Amino acid sequence: MNIDIAGKLFPNITTVIIQLCSTGIMLFFFKKFLWTPMQAYFEKRANFIESTINEAKEMNEKAKTFMVESEEQARESAKEYRGIVERAKADALKVRDDIVADAKKEASNKLKQAEREIEAEKQQAKEEMKEEMVGIAIEVAAKVLSKEMNSKENQQMVEDFVEKVVN
Repeated sequence: MNIDIAGKLFPNITTVIIQLCSTGIMLFFFKKFLWTPMQAYFEKRANFIESTINEAKEMNEKAKTFMVESEEQARESAKEYRGIVERAKADALKVRDDIVADAKKEASNKLKQAEREIEAEKQQAKEEMKEEMVGIAIEVAAKVLSKEMNSKENQQMVEDFVEKVVN
């Protein structure tokens, strides 16, 4: 048995060349049909992810800007609301003061009118009283002159006169 161990340990040169050529061809097809399209796909995917991230950042910035603007608008609206409320309060107070002033003026006018009416009625009552007193005095004088003078009768006539004047 003669086995060539050295021949079996070292490969055959033609086999090595064929294996190297087939490996080269496989690498060429692998690179052309798998590696390059996969690289293009990964690059396209990376660009898509990067553009999505950039869009998200831009939208985040826009959202922050809109949020700041809306907060500012809310503050302005609140200031405007407070201003409107303050103006309404001031207008209401002015209207109230005008109404109170008109009511006081009207009350004062009515009070003055009532005082004038009272004064006129007093004056009329005095005039009537004066006329009545004159009439009674004339009556008493006529009675005194027609009767005989005596102090008891004079006293009685004066008391009657006073009684009539008082009542």
